Amino acid sequence: MPFVAMQTDFRLSKILALTCGLLLVTAPARADVTPHEQLKQHIHDAVEKVKAAPTAAEKRSILDDELRAMTTALNRARQMTDRSSEKESIDALRARVQEKLDELHGQNGYTAVPDGELDTFADYVQQDFEQADRVVTISVTTALLIVLILLLL
Repeated sequence: MPFVAMQTDFRLSKILALTCGLLLVTAPARADVTPHEQLKQHIHDAVEKVKAAPTAAEKRSILDDELRAMTTALNRARQMTDRSSEKESIDALRARVQEKLDELHGQNGYTAVPDGELDTFADYVQQDFEQADRVVTISVTTALLIVLILLLL
């Protein structure tokens, strides 16, 4: 019985996510903004938060939080899709995010980003994701799902 309840909860969460997504897409003030653009805007907003932070520790923390939130959103989106091409694209994006985390913290062969270069690194992260959009393709549905998850985190 618990498994059936879990399936029902999962279906309800999918319906809720779809409903929220439709509301976002059809909202009059944002009708011309695609999920891909919303994802780019989310990253841009994170970069602006980094640049506005007064200390290097806060900048590093914001970058870490945003990159980890992106990883969480990608993991959840991957679990919700059945298409192998979508999973491959999500995996490619997730690898890019992990690479940025490794660079930020100096892990897996990378040297940690120096405190004085965190603003520049944030710009680099944004540019990398904008370029990834040209190389890694995800459907509008998956992009919308990622945006919704990021908003809920």
